[in-house]
Amino acid sequence: MAVYGEAFARPPYSDPDRGMEIRQRLRDTHRLRRGFRMLIAVEHEERVLGMAYGYHGETGQWWHTTVFTHLDPEVARDWLGDSYELVEIAVHPGYQGQGVGTALIEELLRARPERTCVLSTRTDSVAYRLYARLGFEMITEMAFTHGGWPFFVMGKRLRPDR
Repeated sequence: MAVYGEAFARPPYSDPDRGMEIRQRLRDTHRLRRGFRMLIAVEHEERVLGMAYGYHGETGQWWHTTVFTHLDPEVARDWLGDSYELVEIAVHPGYQGQGVGTALIEELLRARPERTCVLSTRTDSVAYRLYARLGFEMITEMAFTHGGWPFFVMGKRLRPDR
C-alpha cells in the first residue's frame, strides 16, 4: 500500500494517507467479493512499482449501485449488467508513463468472463487518458456525493458478443 500512498500524495489528489483507507477496504470487504483479483508490479522482485485490483460488480455494492441509479436504466444494464469493476490502480510517480499501468490493466482484464469493465476517475486527473488509450469510453460524468468532486465513469467492452 506504500506505492498507493505515494501515487496519491501528489496533486490533484494530495492524499498520502489514502493507502490506509484502501488497505482497510481490501481487508474487510473487497478481497471477499466475487472475481476479486489483485496484481502487483515489481522490479527485480523487490521494489513495488504499482498495484491494481478489481472484482465483479453486483447490486448492493456501493459504487455499483450509485452509478447504476445515476444512469438511464438501459445504459446501466448495458454497462453494469455483467461488469468487472477496476477498483484501484496506482503506479509509483517515478514509474508513471512507462507502461506499468497499461501492463497492470491488461493483465487484470485478461480472460475476464464479464462483458464489460467499468471504472471511475476524477475529472482533474490525467488517468482518463490512459483508460481512453486502452479502449475505455466515457459513460457519464457524476459526483458520488452531494457537492463532491466530479468523476468520469468509463467503460470498456470485454466480450461484446455476450
